Amino acid sequence: MNGGFRIAKFFGFDVRLDLSWFVVFFLVLWTFAESVFPYRHRGLSSTEYGLMAVAGALLFFASVLLHELAHSAVARARGIQVEGITLFIFGGMARIRSEAMNPKDEFLITVVGPLSSAAIGLALLVTASIGRKVGLPVTVTGVADYLALLNFVLAVFNLIPGFPLDGGRLLRSLVWHLTRDLRKATRWASLTGRGFGFVMIGLGIVYLFGNSLIFGMWLVFIGWFLYQAAESSYRQLILRRILEGVRAEEAMTRHPEAVPAELTLRDLVDDYFLRRRFGAFPVEDSDGSLLGLITLTQVKAVDRHKWPTIRVREVMTQICEAVKVQKEDSLAEVLTKLESAGVGRALVVDDGRLEGVISRADVAAWLDRYQQLH
Repeated sequence: MNGGFRIAKFFGFDVRLDLSWFVVFFLVLWTFAESVFPYRHRGLSSTEYGLMAVAGALLFFASVLLHELAHSAVARARGIQVEGITLFIFGGMARIRSEAMNPKDEFLITVVGPLSSAAIGLALLVTASIGRKVGLPVTVTGVADYLALLNFVLAVFNLIPGFPLDGGRLLRSLVWHLTRDLRKATRWASLTGRGFGFVMIGLGIVYLFGNSLIFGMWLVFIGWFLYQAAESSYRQLILRRILEGVRAEEAMTRHPEAVPAELTLRDLVDDYFLRRRFGAFPVEDSDGSLLGLITLTQVKAVDRHKWPTIRVREVMTQICEAVKVQKEDSLAEVLTKLESAGVGRALVVDDGRLEGVISRADVAAWLDRYQQLH
């Protein structure tokens, strides 16, 4: 999940907000203002409930962020690259480039999450207790009390042994340690995740037909997400394992046609993009040296009236900025680089020579052929 927009950087980790986050933020805000705080603290004004709801929602997502920062910090300490953290509709997710290399790393990276939530809950509980002793208003202590409870619930919920929750990852690390088989461990953890998802959906439906509409909706919502995420996580592992055994040269477009750097965008469109099936072309200088890559998206970003006068070299991605991979790189590594850079294709270069171009579509086409043959 690389979508959304960047809002901050903490300890070297980029923090992004997915657009779906706003859905759950306002849902949490409404629940706090209309249900939670009026029920727990009667007799306050609507303005006070509103302020408590805003503070509570912000602190809740700050807690989620700290939970993910804990995962990310330990992952980085164990030598695993972390691109950043994304807050989205179901909470937060650390964007880790690769899986843990062994069960110990998996355990340490995972266990720190529930521990951090419990620690946050304890700190808020102490804050609420001290606040009451020094006479702070209930609008402050009430929020701290409830957020402490939520963090304890978050810690316990995350320990449910269903992948991809932290408990599921802890289960996977245990099975991985015992069997030495990551695929089998992930399959077992995924099955438990789907099982718990079904249970939560069933309980949610029961509550929907009872007197707890909001609670039932949350259970169905979270249960559905848990089921889908567990299934998807297992498929992604299988996919990555397949791609790790395939080299870039097996899927790349070999000896791609290059375009001259001095070509105008008008001629580029008429003579190449409209007559070829490719959405990008390598760019060469007059002496045949590789300069970069030009994509159809880059051309479309230029005013059409300027196409006859703008040269390819003025718009292209310079070779130093383009994503480059080696022929021996696995398709899993290629996809990781493409996702990290947010681009659709990479240049396959060997000793400074252009050997090919590889795109997400090339990887997808290879996978399609593989699935037809297996």
